[in-house]
Amino acid sequence: MTVWEVILIGLAMAMDASAVTIANCTTCKTKLSLTKEWSMPVIFSVFQFVMPVIGFYLGSLFVGYLSGTDYIVAVVFFALGLKVIIDGIKEQNEKADCPVSPPEVSYSTILIQGVATSIDALVIGVTLSMSFSSPFIPSLLIGLVTFLVVSIALLLGKYLGHVLGKYSPYVGSAILFGLSIKSLITAIVG
Repeated sequence: MTVWEVILIGLAMAMDASAVTIANCTTCKTKLSLTKEWSMPVIFSVFQFVMPVIGFYLGSLFVGYLSGTDYIVAVVFFALGLKVIIDGIKEQNEKADCPVSPPEVSYSTILIQGVATSIDALVIGVTLSMSFSSPFIPSLLIGLVTFLVVSIALLLGKYLGHVLGKYSPYVGSAILFGLSIKSLITAIVG
């Protein structure tokens, strides 16, 4: 496996994290502090670094169990998307004459999203063990690529949240639902 292949793996691994970041930013544009905004690239890239390392060392023990985790990821994304819509409807019912108030994304939610978007990285760690003697350099490269891609997604999500206005929570929910369907299809097709 070459460095370019690791970079391409990093780009592929960063796609779910960047989609979740865009969903968070479009859905919760006014309730994200600067610290929470930038915690997304940091948390997602840390998980994208740590999970391949874990997969490298423990992958042979867990490889049989990892195939079933796509269902869990699908449920997490679906639940997050559903929560955004339910919160929006509750807010709309409470303030019928005001636009929907965006929900708040907590640090624990971002951590859960970090785990959910990096489950596949465990399997990548197993494949890294076939090409590298140590997981740290390729995992670090994957983490750096994730940080860059998610940072770009953060800026894009903030822009989309501004452009979409009151409809942005629904667009963010649609992205999360899309990720849950993708994860479910991946689990079924396997």
